[in-house]
Amino acid sequence: MSNRYSSINDNPQLDVLSVWLYALLVLVGLLSIYSATSEVNQTFQFSFSGPAGRQLIWIGGAVIIILTIAFANVAVIDYFAYGFYGVAILLNILVLFLGKEVSGAKSWFGIGSFGIQPSEFAKVATALAVAKYLGTYGVKFKGGKNVLYTLGIVILPMLIILLQNDTGSALVFLSFFLVLYREGLPGWILLAALWIGGIAITWIVLSAKEISLLWLHGVIWSLGATVIWFSRKNRQIIIVTLLIAGISSLFSAGVGFAWKKVLKDYQRDRIELVLGLKQDVKGMGYNLEQSKIAIGAGKFVGRGYLKGTQTKMGFVPEQHTDFIFCTIAEEWGFMGVTVFFLLYTGLLWRLIILAERQSTVFGRVLGYSVLCILFFHFSINIGMTIGMVPVIGIPLPFVSFGGSSLWAFTLLLFTFLKVDEKRR
Repeated sequence: MSNRYSSINDNPQLDVLSVWLYALLVLVGLLSIYSATSEVNQTFQFSFSGPAGRQLIWIGGAVIIILTIAFANVAVIDYFAYGFYGVAILLNILVLFLGKEVSGAKSWFGIGSFGIQPSEFAKVATALAVAKYLGTYGVKFKGGKNVLYTLGIVILPMLIILLQNDTGSALVFLSFFLVLYREGLPGWILLAALWIGGIAITWIVLSAKEISLLWLHGVIWSLGATVIWFSRKNRQIIIVTLLIAGISSLFSAGVGFAWKKVLKDYQRDRIELVLGLKQDVKGMGYNLEQSKIAIGAGKFVGRGYLKGTQTKMGFVPEQHTDFIFCTIAEEWGFMGVTVFFLLYTGLLWRLIILAERQSTVFGRVLGYSVLCILFFHFSINIGMTIGMVPVIGIPLPFVSFGGSSLWAFTLLLFTFLKVDEKRR
């Protein structure tokens, strides 16, 4: 097994640029957490019981994770991939019965004053399991059997996490479809995803404006009839069109059931706020409104470190966790945000380079899994703070407050960097 990862040079090491970018992002997060949780005009006061102190402890744990991976035999990563996946699935099932509820989601194991969220580690385990399966000798991402097995590996933890009522973490698993697209997932599946997304949004808009939903069914079948008319001599296209129209109508009915019976009131409110269907600056829209004010207050050069009034006055709830980007934007302004974006996109671009230079399917799939998970978190988290996507509560990797997310993302990134170090 070790021959599979024979080194291409005599002195292999973890990719230095990726390590430095990681370290800078973690430092930005620590400084921002301290700023977001300190008071106005407060002199430097550091305590390990405060959010910044606890984050520093978790950073220490992350360093231990990095050192463990750096000195481990890379073959262990491949060998225990399925085992890690199985343990992650088991923990996410157990948390449904033994976990504590936080912000409406039963997805945490409470350990004293600390908490561990197993759904964060499920992302790492799923990335390893998908890479292991597609990297198995003789397995190709084609044919119904292999595609279904791969999708099953991704969908199983996603469904379990949905049962925890942690919608944000569950949606992150959609990022694996980008990984599978790189491995040969047909383009029509992505088009189908856009189509059903359009149907869902249209249904929500029509429902909010109290317009008869028969219009949606009418549009679906009218488009189908148009395609059939122009392809009336092609029996295969006619059958496919009828199936698509029928499935689309059924999906529309399913959206209605989920909207009325499955989603909670606050979840519907968040979606309607982002779609511009509701204005509620004192209720569900308060976070978003204050987030936009904080970002705008930074202007070009920012108000300066520890000088952000929106940050200091606590106007933005959860600012050291999901809304940590507001602190960066207010205190460092457009210039600071630009530097931050360069750091983050630099890491993402580096991951593309590293993933493409892998000589094994296992390494390539794992690399793209890391890339797509980080990209999904980065884009959705920033989108939340500026009102582009619903507030679904996912952290900004390496920057937001939280031990589970920091450790999981560190494990994810450095596992791939270790595989890259030993690439053939």
